[in-house]
Amino acid sequence: LANHFLHQFAKQQNKNIQNFHEEVIDFMKQRNWDGHVRELENFIERIVTIPPADASTIDPSYFPPDLKKELEIFREERKSEKESESIKEQLDKYEAEIIKKALVECDWNQSKAARKLHMSEGNIRNKMSLLNIKRE
Repeated sequence: LANHFLHQFAKQQNKNIQNFHEEVIDFMKQRNWDGHVRELENFIERIVTIPPADASTIDPSYFPPDLKKELEIFREERKSEKESESIKEQLDKYEAEIIKKALVECDWNQSKAARKLHMSEGNIRNKMSLLNIKRE
């Protein structure tokens, strides 16, 4: 839904924005959307208006001041959560981020992503299963 709104508003505003920065996605996932879809739509329309026309990604630097305050609270909560995780949990999350990034860069082609990461296809499939990595 967020990607749909992003492309819709980018097109309306003649902007080249294609995606969200990972932190923005995480921020949207944890945010309480009291107004549901309409609130999400308004949020995305608002943050699409700020970047220059040639920007390709919505990153946190484009947030208006009120959202930057909310983002800072999110970052602090996230930081304290990470500090309370075990080393294995932190490593698993980091490994999942690396694998997911490679998959996205390779258009979710597992063979290409495995080669990029210098691992076997079976190993990447196993890791995807163990780390619950799925295409969004």
